[in-house]
Amino acid sequence: MTIILSPVGPPRPRPGGVREANAALVLAAIRREGPLSRAAIARRTSLSMATVSRQVSALAELGLVREVPELTWHGAIGRPRVPVDVDDSAIAACGVHIGVTTTTFGLADLRGRLLCSESVPTPRSGPEDALATIAGRARALLRRRPERTVVGLGLATGGRVDIAEGLVDHDRLGWRAVPARALLERATGLPVHLDGHVPAMATAEVLFGGGRAPRSLLYFYAREVVGVAIAFDGRPPRDPGRSGDVAHLPVGGDQRCRCGRTGCLEATVSEETVTRRAVEAGVIAEPDIVLLREADDAGDPVASRLLAERAQAIGRAVAMLRDVVDPDAVVLGGQAITDAPDYTDELLHSFAANTALPGGELPAITRFGPDVQAVAACTGVLGRLYDRPYALLGAGNP
Repeated sequence: MTIILSPVGPPRPRPGGVREANAALVLAAIRREGPLSRAAIARRTSLSMATVSRQVSALAELGLVREVPELTWHGAIGRPRVPVDVDDSAIAACGVHIGVTTTTFGLADLRGRLLCSESVPTPRSGPEDALATIAGRARALLRRRPERTVVGLGLATGGRVDIAEGLVDHDRLGWRAVPARALLERATGLPVHLDGHVPAMATAEVLFGGGRAPRSLLYFYAREVVGVAIAFDGRPPRDPGRSGDVAHLPVGGDQRCRCGRTGCLEATVSEETVTRRAVEAGVIAEPDIVLLREADDAGDPVASRLLAERAQAIGRAVAMLRDVVDPDAVVLGGQAITDAPDYTDELLHSFAANTALPGGELPAITRFGPDVQAVAACTGVLGRLYDRPYALLGAGNP
């Protein structure tokens, strides 16, 4: 494992300014449509051939892109144009998603593909001890892929994330103004990039979701907590670290929320609520979502009813949000959705029955499935790498 903290090798272009913006344009074109020749990159970015050539050389030196001569087409008149593609063979980003009950670790290449991942129960100790434990797990994960150059660690979590100060407030974990970035940087030696977990997931969809990013995207997440983020013009959410608070969106029902009301979205669809109801109904012996799914697979009608009611409530909530935002596309993520594929139709029928806007496509399920937390956490680093490669990699003056 190699960790980049300072400039190495010959001087490189200065971070920021026009050169950085041009580098981001070139990288974006190659990431979306590569392999591309330099001429094709110039057409797509409206940059000059000379600028594209300089940027490709600099990005190749950093290990971000590479030529793929085996894909050169020799049928055209003149000098063959060697395509350039993302070099996904060396650089990687580490990610940690801290959830209420589960903490997920991942290592991803430059295309957002997981190289390895694991999940453990979220430490219930104080925040400093918890983060020390998490840092140790992250270091152990990186030792499994020593051939990769790790350029940073992305931390994604719920609650309130202050990206500028590196602080996390998380009511469900009992964290108040926890200096998560400083603690993890000290423990891992890696630069740490914080983000709210739902904006990070929306960013993963924008960067790596496949196909061309829609003009506007509504991302909805549900597991132990719920959240929503909105991206416009193929760009990640513009206020990173924050996501809309939809926990208390009224979706009906008699479940009492921590706020004192009934029928709030999070209190209705969270794993904690659904499994507790299953225990009260005698379906399972302890509140464990795996046990509930097993009971459902075995044909227990109460288990099936509980999961169907959760899917219907999620569908109503997504319909309300879609009617407010009117996005071009809606993507759904989180294990309340991805781990319940038998109830996707129930969710979509509820959505269709409750949305008031005409037309539009039905919501799509995230392509990342149960890996969404790990991919999203890694995307905190990868998004910054694609946006400001020279700054993240510590490039020097030209």
